[in-house]
Amino acid sequence: MPKVAADAVRVDYPKQWFAIGAGIDLVAMLTMLWFASESIESFARTMWTACALLICVPLLFLFVPPMFTAHYMGEKGLRLRMGLLINATVPYKYIINISDAKVTFGSVMVGIGVKYVSKRKAMFVTASFKDLVAIYLDGPQQLGGPLRPPVQQVIVTVKDKEGFVALVKDRAGLEA
Repeated sequence: MPKVAADAVRVDYPKQWFAIGAGIDLVAMLTMLWFASESIESFARTMWTACALLICVPLLFLFVPPMFTAHYMGEKGLRLRMGLLINATVPYKYIINISDAKVTFGSVMVGIGVKYVSKRKAMFVTASFKDLVAIYLDGPQQLGGPLRPPVQQVIVTVKDKEGFVALVKDRAGLEA
């Protein structure tokens, strides 16, 4: 009898901070474009238009795509996906433990999005500062690209923390 593939399970993370950031960026861009349209001098029009395009548009590329992505738990690994910020897979064979996590060295230092802390060998894929889950790996692993530092711990934000922990333990073959 052939082995049945496990279905990919979507793991959502909170998206309110990305929506707030995109809203603030849109307001700033519209304000700059309004300043450009109301300017009498051509230099001022050019400056405000350039500021709107060079500052606000790239920020929209960082804020908007995470609102339409999610992490996925596939057959062989946990797919971490947060817009253009990260697209990496953590194979289940690397996972040795999973537990609740708290940010003890300052939430401002960690921030929202993806951050590598090479001193602690940790990667934060956070969308808020609550509902954090720490995934411990069996050694330094290269996640997120060849130029990224190796990590032993991945901290993620998820909406359903208990369900996520139970599903990872089941798929990784850890004790329940």
